[in-house]
Amino acid sequence: MSSDANPTATDRSPGPEGERRVLIVDDDRDVGMTVARLLRPTPVVFAQSAAGALGRIEAGGRFAAIICDINMPGIDGMQFHDAVAAQAPSMARRILYMTGAVGGGKLRDFLARTGCRCIQKPFQGAELRAAVAELLALPD
Repeated sequence: MSSDANPTATDRSPGPEGERRVLIVDDDRDVGMTVARLLRPTPVVFAQSAAGALGRIEAGGRFAAIICDINMPGIDGMQFHDAVAAQAPSMARRILYMTGAVGGGKLRDFLARTGCRCIQKPFQGAELRAAVAELLALPD
């Protein structure tokens, strides 16, 4: 698994594994590592900030799914979506959000506008894997 501090060339891996790679975006490294463990053996890349994740996408990184925390310092999950949509619209529809906060009207409106799904922390591994499988099954 690569992280912000250790970018790798695997962000643009060709072939079936590269096409199934998942980007995890969360400011809490422990959460990112837990999500990565729950998704094994799916290949993952971890970014500890939305800015780091956007840098990977700007550099040509391709991801079949993105799992992103809603509440992060700096660029939050909603702002992240808008930036991804501007750079790589096909990836923007492949974002699964996760949050520990109670969803209010702003979050509901955002999810309705984008069509993205959000799961509540703490979530079960089966719930996460099922949601990611749906994203991986989306046609390009």
